[in-house]
Amino acid sequence: MSIVSFLALLTTFIVAFRGFHRLRRTTLVTAACWALAGLAVADGAALLEINTGGNRPALSDFAWYSSAVLLLCPGIAVLGARKPGAAAWSWFVLLPLVLVLMWPAVASTSLQNASHHLELEEPAVLGFAVVLIMASGNYFGTRYTLPSLLFGVSVALFVGPLSPLTAGLLPSTRVSRLIGSLLLSAAALIALGRSRMPVAIPDGPSAPLEVVWFEFVDMFGMVWAKRVMDRVNQSATHEKWAGRLELHGFVWQPDCSDEDRSHTEERLDHTLRWLLKRFVEPDWIDGVIGNE
Repeated sequence: MSIVSFLALLTTFIVAFRGFHRLRRTTLVTAACWALAGLAVADGAALLEINTGGNRPALSDFAWYSSAVLLLCPGIAVLGARKPGAAAWSWFVLLPLVLVLMWPAVASTSLQNASHHLELEEPAVLGFAVVLIMASGNYFGTRYTLPSLLFGVSVALFVGPLSPLTAGLLPSTRVSRLIGSLLLSAAALIALGRSRMPVAIPDGPSAPLEVVWFEFVDMFGMVWAKRVMDRVNQSATHEKWAGRLELHGFVWQPDCSDEDRSHTEERLDHTLRWLLKRFVEPDWIDGVIGNE
């Protein structure tokens, strides 16, 4: 089982590494680095389990739990992925988060005896679950809804058997980790496939900007999409545009004139570029439009 888990996690790492270049012109590079770190630790945990033959469960449990904590960080990193504070987010939010979540495992008396499984108390598991929901729920409603759901289930399977609160509801520790590894690999492969699918949008003069908008929503999730959308619509109300930006695209007012449309398109292009410059490089926007 551990060998299959290792191969599945290695596949996930390779997929994540190959997708790294798509994020180079965005503030999501930090999130990608955390993801690679988490996957590397997960592979190390599987190797440790193979080498020990499952005879030192506390150490294996600690390694798997460490990987699960690190795998939470990419999703939380996205929530802080805005300039100029994106770099500081790792130091002031993510590192303290890792320390807080890791402390129950470090302080567990089970680690003093490697022949016993690590046990997490209910508060630690509940805290982990809250962060997991925050990390994965941001992408519900985007094209990555299914991968995010699979990711959440897979990480939960890494941690669930370590708590008396949930252990009775799950298969054995090794089976749970095997299923979790396979689901995580499936999530990465599905996400890769969907990232290569062209965005389907209606025809219209604002179509290139809608491509940029949909790509931004899918990459940064619903939290940032809602905040950017609100800022755009504040400008739309203040400047009396002939439409509003919604999650499903730009909605035009009925019977608006060609002059109003032209003015609105110009202002939408300027406003969207100005707001997105805190998340992506200008050439990212041009590249997305050019790919349309």
